[in-house]
Amino acid sequence: MAGDRTEQQRRNFALIYTIILLFVAMGIAIRDFYYSRNNFSDRVYITCNILYLLVVSFKIAVLYNRKIEFFNLVSLTRQHFWHTNYDPQETLILTACKKKCIIFVIIINFCAQGTCAGYMLTPLLANVGKRESERMLPFNMWMNFPTGNSPYFEVLFVIQMLCVYNVAVCYICFDNFLCLVNLHVAYQFRILEYRLTNLHSIVQKQPDDQNLDNDLSSCTILCYAKLRNCVQQHQMLTEYCKKIENVFTMIILCQVLFFGLVLCLLAYQLFLTDAPPVRYVSLMINLSGTLCQVFVFTYSCDGLIRWNAHIGTTIFSGPWSNLPMTKVGKALRRNVVMIIMRSNKYCGLTAGGFFPVCLETYTGILSTAMSYFTLLRQSSVNVE
Repeated sequence: MAGDRTEQQRRNFALIYTIILLFVAMGIAIRDFYYSRNNFSDRVYITCNILYLLVVSFKIAVLYNRKIEFFNLVSLTRQHFWHTNYDPQETLILTACKKKCIIFVIIINFCAQGTCAGYMLTPLLANVGKRESERMLPFNMWMNFPTGNSPYFEVLFVIQMLCVYNVAVCYICFDNFLCLVNLHVAYQFRILEYRLTNLHSIVQKQPDDQNLDNDLSSCTILCYAKLRNCVQQHQMLTEYCKKIENVFTMIILCQVLFFGLVLCLLAYQLFLTDAPPVRYVSLMINLSGTLCQVFVFTYSCDGLIRWNAHIGTTIFSGPWSNLPMTKVGKALRRNVVMIIMRSNKYCGLTAGGFFPVCLETYTGILSTAMSYFTLLRQSSVNVE
């Protein structure tokens, strides 16, 4: 978040820099695709690169169009999740969430860095022992001047690698943020479940003496006050999920469609083409990273659905029937029913409103990718 005018200028410069590199990378990829139209394997490789560029451009366009909602989402996350007072048990739950987030982010970033390193090392190793005029770049330029000679080679190599790393950063940063937010919301549902469990313990601690009615009344008032806070927290979490849906729903739809296509293209390059060994390593890291990213993406979305459903089960099992049917007791029961009804409604993210995203989506993406792979393999046989 920009705190002053200087930071705002830096952010604007970063956006302009990113857009310029995306246009440069798109121009190189489209030109390479045009001149490689007679080579099916090269077209598959270039198509995969173009898909990454299109997805990154779409994400930037969507979030730029919804930047106010996005910044409000970041502010709400800071206010309600990251800078809030928790008791020791709630702190342990949040710590477990942070550990899982760190593991997921490290895996995704490692695979992204490995893929970028593959783009860089493939031409460098292929150029060993070659003459200067025969040196190859990460991506073919198809220029009339000798791109292998110095200083053209060095300048073009740096420009292309800047494009590669810029695309990689833009590709993973929005997904990382979405997964982090989803995991934090899921663990906030777990914290809410813990607080509801504490209400059960308050109700169960009823003294067995002559002042039982007074003690039950005071216990009911205390439970009602705390339950009202839980209701407000549950409403806040469900509204927060709607805000995430509003900002990211089109990006999620794009991601689901993209994952199926890119997994198919990566599998084709790995198993049906003759690529340099370094590129094979890069493709393997890219494929592994994409599979991990699909899992993290669907797992984080699935957590919203599962843990919201647990809220209704937790509060339903409470000993609310032991409380008296006073005015406060009736209001407490109405709040309990409200939470149960709300937890039975869907609370999660959808892909453009077409279908909910959960762990079943992971198997659906893999099935789609396998179908595409079969069609692509048959097409390559027909071309040959």
